Amino acid sequence: QQQHHHPQSGQTASAAADSGSGPSLYAEITVLFRTDFVVCGLALYRDHFLVFSYGDHRTIDIMSPERGDEVPEETRQRRARNAQPPELRMINWNIEEVSSDVLALEGFPLLQPNDYGLAYCAARQQPSAPRSADPASDPAAPGKELSGDADTWFILSPKQLVSVRPRGLQDHVQWLTERGDYRQALGDIEEAYANAGPWAMYRSQIRQDEYRAIGQAYAQTLMDAGNPGEAAEVCARVLPRADSPESVAAWENWIFAFAEANALELIAPHIPVSGLQLSNTVYEMVLAFLLTSDIAEFRHLVLSWPSTLFNAYSVVLAVEDQLEKTAAEGDRRVLKEIMAFLYDKLNKPSKALKYHLELFADGILDRVRRENLFDAIRDKAELVMCFDDHSLGIAGDRPAELKDRCEAKGVQLLTDNTDAIPCASVVKQLVAVPEHLHVYLHTLLGKDAHLGAPFADLQVELYAEYNPERLLNFLRVSTYYSFDKALEICEERALVPEMVFILGRMGDNHRALMLIIDRLCDVPRAIEFAKEQNDPELWNDLVMYSRDKPEFIIGLLELGGTHTNPTKVIRNIPADLSIPGIRRALTNVLHDYHLQVELCTDCKRVLDGDCEVLSDGLRRLQHQGMAIENEQMCLVCQLPLEDMPSGCRSALAFWCGHIFHDKCILLPEILRKTHLSEASDSSLNLRQRNLRMVHGPREQRRMLMQDKLDRTVLIRQYDPRCPVCAEYDQKKSMQAHSGWSPAERMDRAGLLADADADADADEAQADANALALAGERGELPPMLTLLM
Repeated sequence: QQQHHHPQSGQTASAAADSGSGPSLYAEITVLFRTDFVVCGLALYRDHFLVFSYGDHRTIDIMSPERGDEVPEETRQRRARNAQPPELRMINWNIEEVSSDVLALEGFPLLQPNDYGLAYCAARQQPSAPRSADPASDPAAPGKELSGDADTWFILSPKQLVSVRPRGLQDHVQWLTERGDYRQALGDIEEAYANAGPWAMYRSQIRQDEYRAIGQAYAQTLMDAGNPGEAAEVCARVLPRADSPESVAAWENWIFAFAEANALELIAPHIPVSGLQLSNTVYEMVLAFLLTSDIAEFRHLVLSWPSTLFNAYSVVLAVEDQLEKTAAEGDRRVLKEIMAFLYDKLNKPSKALKYHLELFADGILDRVRRENLFDAIRDKAELVMCFDDHSLGIAGDRPAELKDRCEAKGVQLLTDNTDAIPCASVVKQLVAVPEHLHVYLHTLLGKDAHLGAPFADLQVELYAEYNPERLLNFLRVSTYYSFDKALEICEERALVPEMVFILGRMGDNHRALMLIIDRLCDVPRAIEFAKEQNDPELWNDLVMYSRDKPEFIIGLLELGGTHTNPTKVIRNIPADLSIPGIRRALTNVLHDYHLQVELCTDCKRVLDGDCEVLSDGLRRLQHQGMAIENEQMCLVCQLPLEDMPSGCRSALAFWCGHIFHDKCILLPEILRKTHLSEASDSSLNLRQRNLRMVHGPREQRRMLMQDKLDRTVLIRQYDPRCPVCAEYDQKKSMQAHSGWSPAERMDRAGLLADADADADADEAQADANALALAGERGELPPMLTLLM
């Protein structure tokens, strides 16, 4: 039985008794175990016991003090000469043997347990910084040396001294790799680099190139075993990332190896894209492989890799080709997203917008306005309208209101920028989708009706198909559509109110009225239509049609008003026709007639009063004189009125405002006959005597005014006219007659002659009355003024 005594540090005995003697430290038994060998030495190694042993249980029996006398001396010496070599055993705290190494020391058959010994020498400790788990950044990473020694044990014998040290990481790794356990070797190295595990202190024994060689050997083993996924993880850990030709070659070799194994999707996420950069061919090869095998990973790499790593044009061509071959909607959506991203990178907004619109990307229309990309969507009107449908949530069973669709961002974008996006181009694109075309044209009509004028006929058909309730309003506000085509469209769809309106526009009122009567059977509407057209023949047709229809008769009597004669309606009623409500209708007619008579009487009274007031005002204006200045010029001789030529005795002023000397416009014989000096001598003498007899100025002015009036009457007998106005009327008449035929000229000439004769007679009578009245009041005549 062997006992192991382990001192407890930190447990200190109290001082000795009062006598002052006794130990200051004491030992305590913590572990007690029995062995079947002789213990020659004992030491601690981490959490294990390092036991230097000799022999076995038989040796213990021989050497036991109790049995020493029972074993003969010869037997004891013989067994001693045949002694086994000592062993170095490792036992854990559970008293379990972990390992055992036989030490064939020199002369061991002749040596006894007392000939051996075990000594311990601790390693020199030096402070070190904490280690990182990354081999590339660890101070003790491969290729870097650390200072410091390991713990050493010495086995003592009479003829030999053996130094025992713990097995290092390099030995451990070599032992593992010789047995093909690369996984454990690589794990232990990485654990040591992380300054953890039993091999942390030996991490400097493995260089960087050895670590990578072991990792690549492990990866190759995994590839050979058909496990490329784990091999890709190993490559990501061990392959170098320094920017050097050797690193590039290592990565490219492994990428081609994965390509041969048809497993590029496994190594692709680990390929370096910053710092260390491979050739563009490698990146494009990886993308081309993923495009056909893993579209999701392809999308991730394209969006995350810098665009300088690969040729974007080549990738675009490959994606377009794959898009044509792909039928799955999910994959097509991913490919379109990639195309939009690549075209944006290539600064091709026109092509990028196509895919953005197909993907219904948020804010894409705002981007068009913000970046002024109207030219880029000129040929994408249908995509813009589909974008509106998606934004409004329009589906086959969930249509949206026309108002909401017209207020959507897409159609507003198209109609607000007709200069950059011509209407004809949009219509051409949308003609294959009539519903979208209808929304576009309806929105355009609200913006500017003239812009949609070339498409009015098409718009009539669209309204009839999708919004017939709005067609009548469009027919009223638009004047660009063809009546015949619009009527044909309405007839195909039996849109009677619209047909009535179009026929009214075309002038076929009788047919329109018959449609209202026969198809709509709407009496108030028929009467309202007749009122709008204001055609007597239309009223006659309505009266004749309603002669045997009680509801139409009642309607005409109650709603016809002044447009139709109630008596005519009543006379056309057959004697044997029973009309419900005729008494009430007739009562209303009589009441309306009475009101009409009273209204007409009152209106006539008011009108007569107004006419009397206005006639008096006109008469006063016509009897007033004209103010003439002597400095005014005669329009014929261009001399002032006061400078009268020889033989001129007065000036003539017309109400048109033109003034002439009497000699300039009157013929000599007329001038001679109208001079008062040519009157009889007796009349002259009488006038002179009268002037001498008048002493007051008032009487003299009256006599002079009478002379003017007398000469005016003489001149008016010859119907003098203003030459300026006569010339103007002649030119105007010639212009008007230039388009008449000879027969029309003769007819109009006869009518004008009769009209002139009647006008002359009326004018002569009016002049006579005016002259008489002017003579009484001392005023000038209304049409001709003589200035002496």
